[in-house]
Amino acid sequence: MLNYCIERSKCRKYESKKYLSDVGSNIDPEGIVGTNFKEVSDETGNETEDEFFDCTEYVPEGRAMRLGDENILDSDEPLYIPITQDPVPKTEDELQADAEAMLKLGSGFKIQMMSFSLLSDMEAFKAANPKGKMEDFIRWYSPKDWEKDEFGVGQLSARMRIPGNTWQTVWKQAQPVAANKQKRLFDETTEALKVLSYLETRNIAEIYDMVIITVLHSAIIKFKGILETEKILDLFEYKIEALLNDLCHISRADDTEVFDIQQTKSKMEGLIKRLEEYEVQFYQYKCFEQLTGYPDNITFEEIKCKFKEMIENQNSCSINNAEDIGKHIITSYGSELHSNLVTKEYVLRVRANELAGPHFLRAVVTGEEVRLCGAFTENTTLIKGYTFD
Repeated sequence: MLNYCIERSKCRKYESKKYLSDVGSNIDPEGIVGTNFKEVSDETGNETEDEFFDCTEYVPEGRAMRLGDENILDSDEPLYIPITQDPVPKTEDELQADAEAMLKLGSGFKIQMMSFSLLSDMEAFKAANPKGKMEDFIRWYSPKDWEKDEFGVGQLSARMRIPGNTWQTVWKQAQPVAANKQKRLFDETTEALKVLSYLETRNIAEIYDMVIITVLHSAIIKFKGILETEKILDLFEYKIEALLNDLCHISRADDTEVFDIQQTKSKMEGLIKRLEEYEVQFYQYKCFEQLTGYPDNITFEEIKCKFKEMIENQNSCSINNAEDIGKHIITSYGSELHSNLVTKEYVLRVRANELAGPHFLRAVVTGEEVRLCGAFTENTTLIKGYTFD
């Protein structure tokens, strides 16, 4: 919810700046709209008072698009779909609280909740269609409640014709107000402050329980996006979907059930470990792509096929053009391999120009670890013929 509030705030500021920029481009330095005011005055100055009073009471505004080929009933004017406010987003906790309230308070609470959004949509509709009737609104908003008989004559459904129903009451209350002039159904600033205030009263363990699933979900979606960009999602798709399904199962666990804390913790750790494993496999793929000399020595489909074989066969696969790939590795990474050796092995002899004797001492250096291994003998038969200084 907090992320959504931040995004809504950014979008609102951007739209506000864009609107001011568009309006500003049509205004001259003296504040007069860019259209030639004198020309407009000349065109309208000769109109009679009768012509003025024949104008519609409200100027249409907030139109999104026309509703197909439909016209307003008893009029030749087109029927327009209005620009409306976005639905109010709710978290799972809020939805659960609303459901519990409806069970306690009955259908009246549901109607009250619905009326705010319905009133906003009706006002936007009236602003876009000043001559529109409730029947026109129903044709757009709830087509199933607009019934036609065998002669093609339309009428409201039975529930809409009930005297004093909620729809009729709200329609009478609604005034023609465009969506951008209405009171906001969702105030992102207020909701964000509620979230922050709630978080301030939680301890670290409670915050962890609240955000771990969201953070994991974001990480998985981010990783999925990277795979899509690299065009190798098909190699990991079933694994990613399995991760998301398991995470969804944990997130939808019923709070009324008794859960073993250690078991839940182990499940989360298991998901994190699996995600780390898939990330390692992705980096292995990128290394494999470089080592094989893509795109000169191997095609993209061949790389995907061979890497899939590696995953299924414990990091081993058969390569047809191994010689070309070997040359590419030596040419591209030879100096780097020699300067960054993983293991170095030294054979110590008595004299450098002497042939190997029965005695030897070998030193193996791996990182900061040194191992010595040797073979020695006192058998004179074996050492006969070798001279040592």
